[in-house]
Amino acid sequence: MINGGFEDTQTFFGWQIDPNNDGVNQADPDEVHSGAKAARLGFTDQEGNPEGNGILFQDVSGICPGKHYELQFEMNGEDQRGNAPVDVRVIWLDGNLNTVGLGLQFTVTENSLPEDDIGAWTTFQRVTNAAPPQTQFARVRFEIHAADIEDEHVHLDNVSFKLAANA
Repeated sequence: MINGGFEDTQTFFGWQIDPNNDGVNQADPDEVHSGAKAARLGFTDQEGNPEGNGILFQDVSGICPGKHYELQFEMNGEDQRGNAPVDVRVIWLDGNLNTVGLGLQFTVTENSLPEDDIGAWTTFQRVTNAAPPQTQFARVRFEIHAADIEDEHVHLDNVSFKLAANA
């Protein structure tokens, strides 16, 4: 995974933001888990325009078919138990970036995260299904639809994707 902590001088280096759901920007310095930067989903786009819908993803190379992978990340919200739901997926892709399967899907449920003001974060750690035979990439994807951008957005930091220990 490239720039999983969003610390590169180009905050979203290695990541892609869906142009139709571009409510992704850099979190404020007091909204990070570690380091100096984090991503904020469901607030405004990078130009500061209000945009509650945000999709941030990265296509990770070097995936071995038949292996399981571990996704881990840190997340919190603006208000205590006030976050919008966040759909998290790992999508298996072939060499042409065509979908060949779903490795993992779960939802960070609505109103489940601690607030950033108290410095509390929730660690998520999940293991994928085995990658199908034609897999070469894994798309790690986060999607939010926040109806109230002031209160329902989330902060994302320290995303890692690696071969599972018992793969």
